[in-house]
Amino acid sequence: MRILQKTGKYIAAICVTVLMTSQTAGVFAAEDQKQSKQLKVVYYNQADYPGEKIGGSTIKAAGCGPTSVAVCYSSLTGKKADVPKMCKQAYKKGWYYTGQGCTHDVVPGLSKLYGLNCKGLGYSKKAVEKALRAGHPVVALMGPGDFTNSGHFVVLTRMTGKDQVKVADVGSRANTYKTWSLKKVVSQGKEGADAGGPFWEISKKEKKINYKEEVRKTHDRIDALPTAIEKSIQ
Repeated sequence: MRILQKTGKYIAAICVTVLMTSQTAGVFAAEDQKQSKQLKVVYYNQADYPGEKIGGSTIKAAGCGPTSVAVCYSSLTGKKADVPKMCKQAYKKGWYYTGQGCTHDVVPGLSKLYGLNCKGLGYSKKAVEKALRAGHPVVALMGPGDFTNSGHFVVLTRMTGKDQVKVADVGSRANTYKTWSLKKVVSQGKEGADAGGPFWEISKKEKKINYKEEVRKTHDRIDALPTAIEKSIQ
């Protein structure tokens, strides 16, 4: 009787483990539907790199594009970004022209180079808000208005209320401390932007679940039950 009771306990424990494993894929799928945690923003400012170059100019004067992507990279991955290196890469890849500034391709280009997803949102306020509420930063190319007289890249980091958004302005700490109207920010998106802009949703690439592999592992555990039971009796 004791042997049977002991065996029953082992069988129950093993079965629970198998069931939990078989449900793993379902749990991951459910988690994917939830909103991401609020983004912990890592801020970089162009002026923090005095004398550092991007092409024939300086990061302080013309490095807003790569610096904005750096903010997204560090905020999403927790890894420190090498802003001067990113600026050099942007120039080398042809995403920056001296005297003209960064092309709009610098956002999707650098994002891909650093293993991030980049989705062009165009001028859609609804899409921008959805991305922010999902915990994804949005790089914004601003036209004339509150942030620039011509063109300037910044990062929208999170919603703080209805139509209220925080902005990491890599060229202005004063603007970064403020809270802005999302409607107003979107209205100042640079006209004629290409490469999916003037707003781009940046997100971290998630590891894809191999459901067939999970099922195979579950079957292997089930097949191992008779051996485990035999050992427990011994």
